[in-house]
Amino acid sequence: MKNIFSLEPSIILYQIRDALIYWVVIPALIISSGRLFERVTGIGSIPSVMLIYPIGLILILPGLILILRSIYDLRHFGEGTPNYRKPPKRLVREGAYAICRHPMFLGYDLVALGVAVLLRSTGMLLFSIPIMLFFEVRFLRKEEERLKRRFGREFVEYSREVPFLLPFRIKR
Repeated sequence: MKNIFSLEPSIILYQIRDALIYWVVIPALIISSGRLFERVTGIGSIPSVMLIYPIGLILILPGLILILRSIYDLRHFGEGTPNYRKPPKRLVREGAYAICRHPMFLGYDLVALGVAVLLRSTGMLLFSIPIMLFFEVRFLRKEEERLKRRFGREFVEYSREVPFLLPFRIKR
């Protein structure tokens, strides 16, 4: 089994940069834009009820586990990282990647929803998170085009078998 921390120093710097973007910059933008939306519209916060904190944690904890599991799966099964400078050597279909094609982003989404609930932020739920999801899906569609070019038929087959972001398929 590969040690997930045994990476070249240059990759570690990019991983730190990416972590700061995903765990500091983007959350700060989501929280501040949600709060600004609440101030501008005068919309109130989510009412404080006894279950609000457990609900937030129920969203955050599985999200964090999914993110960590996704990173592990890329390293263990694909011998790579989420960073494009050291991508997996093969298409990872095991572990969290058997549930949906972008489990790491599903994890980030669950964490964002959980934080919005913990902060009782109507603005985050109605404004910031939908905007984040819009841009996330656009980004992931471009990522899938790169994956199709890189892995060809194997990725096309995988995308037919495994849902995009949510771990279930919506019937049309």
